[in-house]
Parts: sequence; C-alpha cells; structure tokens
Amino acid sequence: MRLSEIAESLVVESDVYRGLPDHVAAFCGYLIPDDHGWPEDRAALVGGNQGYQAVAAVGYALARRGSDDDRVGGFEVAMEQLSGRVFFAESRTPRFEVDGIALLGVALGARTARIAKATCTWLGSLLERSAQALKGDGRDSDLVEIARGIIDPNYDATVGDPRLRIAFSPTPTSGERQAAWSEMIAHVGDGDPVEIAINRAVWEHCVRLLAVTRLGDAGVAGLVESLEGLAQSMSHWTYEKAPRVKGVSPQQWEVKHEYHVQNLLWTVLRPLWGDLVDEQSLPKVGHKTPRYDLGIPSLETIVEVKFMRSRGSAACRRVTDEIAADRSLYLVPNSGYKKLVVFIWDECRQTEEYQTLKVGLEGMDGIEKVVILSRPSRMDG
Repeated sequence: MRLSEIAESLVVESDVYRGLPDHVAAFCGYLIPDDHGWPEDRAALVGGNQGYQAVAAVGYALARRGSDDDRVGGFEVAMEQLSGRVFFAESRTPRFEVDGIALLGVALGARTARIAKATCTWLGSLLERSAQALKGDGRDSDLVEIARGIIDPNYDATVGDPRLRIAFSPTPTSGERQAAWSEMIAHVGDGDPVEIAINRAVWEHCVRLLAVTRLGDAGVAGLVESLEGLAQSMSHWTYEKAPRVKGVSPQQWEVKHEYHVQNLLWTVLRPLWGDLVDEQSLPKVGHKTPRYDLGIPSLETIVEVKFMRSRGSAACRRVTDEIAADRSLYLVPNSGYKKLVVFIWDECRQTEEYQTLKVGLEGMDGIEKVVILSRPSRMDG
C-alpha cells in the first residue's frame, strides 16, 4: 500500500462523528487535531448535574485547546460533582468506571485545567480500581494506564499497544516508533473510528519527525536499529489461539520461508526509505547474474535475508558459506553497493550459535551487521 493510500484511509468523516457518543467523538478529535470533522461545539457542559460522557468530552476539548479555554470553570464544577459519586457500587453496573476513553478524557481535562493534586485524589483512587477491573482488557486497560500516568507523573504506566505509547508519550524511543508503525500498518483499513484515530496519531507523529529529520540521514545505523527493533514488534504479530472477534476464526500469520521474511522487512523499511527496492539484478560476474533480496541505493546497502530451518553447526556453516558467496557477487565495482546487512530468521531458536555466527560474518569486509531474529515463542503451535 502506498503512503498516500494510507493517509487517505486515516480520516473520520463528519457523518461518522455525528453517530458517536460525545466523549468518543472528542477522543478521535483530540488524536486528529487538524481534523475539522469533529463538531467541537458538542463538547459543552450545560445545566446542572453532568453525565460523565459530557465531562470527558470537555476534558478532551480542553487538552486540545489549552487552559485558557472558557470551559475550564464548568469543567471544575463538573469534576467536583463527579467526586461526590459512589463508584463500583454493588447494586449498579459499572459504566464510567470501566470506560477507558471517558476516564482518560477526565484525566486530561484535570491536567489542562490545573486542578490541584489533592482535589484529584478521588480520581487517582478510581483509576487504581479501574485498572484492576480492566486488567488484560486491551485498549481500555491501556487508556486507564495512560490516565494514571497523567494524574501521577511518578506512576510508571504499562501500555501494551505501541500506537498508544506513541500517541500519548512526549518522548517515544525509535524502537517504540518502529513498533507503532508496524502495528499501524497491520490495522490499516479498520473501519472503527477509534482505531482510525489511533492510527492517525502514529501517522502524524512520524510525519512530524520527517519534517525535522530526513530518515535517510540515519544511515546504516538507522537501518540496523529498525531491523533490530523487529524483535519487539513481533510481540503484536497476529498469531491467535482463540477467536478475538465474534464470527471471525483465529488467524495465524505464519512465516514459512525466506520470501515471507522479505515481505515483513519490506513492510517495515519501505515507509522509512522510499528508494527501497527488491529482487534486483546486478551486473554479471562471469557466468552469474547476482540477484539480491532488498537494496537501499541511497545507503549503498543491500539487505540479504536468510531463513534457517535446521539446527546445529552444519546449518550455521551453510549459511556462512552462502552469505560469503553473496558478498563476493554483490559488493563489486559498478554494482552501486558497498555494504551488506544480513538478516537471519532462525526457525529453530538456536541462540547458543548466534555469537559465533555473527562474529564470523561481521569479520568479512563489507558486512556491516548481522541481525538474527528467533521465531517468537508466541508462534508456537
């Protein structure tokens, strides 16, 4: 999928906004700040006792507009009203208490309105109970964790979805960016407006980064960092043991051979290096016409992929011989390439062989780095 096609899919239309609850629409509008489809005038507190959805919607609006917004006073009153309510009552089904989007909106509003920490003690206690109630519940659990970190800056939030870490972290690491981008690509085309908004937050973050830094300037070191980050990204690789969505059978994205690995690397690297090419032929060397797996001309670097399906020293020697032969054919005058990065998918998880394999290969001229990815344990049958 082209980048332009991805961008076109990350839009929440005005009629979709109109059909969403106020706080959900406000959540989407907060994550897509340049989206004019969200009717922000819906984020308003009118009358006496306010529903939690309206309070959360105003919280998102304040976080988007700032503390000088004229809704701050009304929000403070609404927060005081919420603080007097009984939560997790035995006789009542929890609503606000288990609504991650609403809880996060209220937390963001409290921070923007600069409500005193002592006044928010009730919210901190509620979030702690909500976290226990929602533990392991995916997105709602993540949103509550983010809310806890907003109310208490010393709290070390545990957020599973890398996209949400990008959306709400002021200083994400490059590994987190890579994981978030991969997760975004996996969810492109999802029609859920909340998913669209989360994906759009990742997109906007990466676009802003491109505005100040050309990814090509990261050089081969950036390429290696992206490849090494795959070990973290694979924690969200689709490999379901049971249905997650009603009516949809469990999906297991198997990696069976070298071409599957190449496709995985293409998905990760293509958005970062626009000149990435695959399966290109090089000038003939004698009777041979070399053909590499992936190449980045701007880095003068080839990424060669190997799939190890056998264990033991013999298998490692075979891979070493293959890569040595590839290197002698690829890194020749007039090929346009001077460096080789090797990416090995190890189906057998023979980690005890990695150090010897890497030292031997990286000692060859022109081989910049060897990255080895073991088949993730979550992909066990």
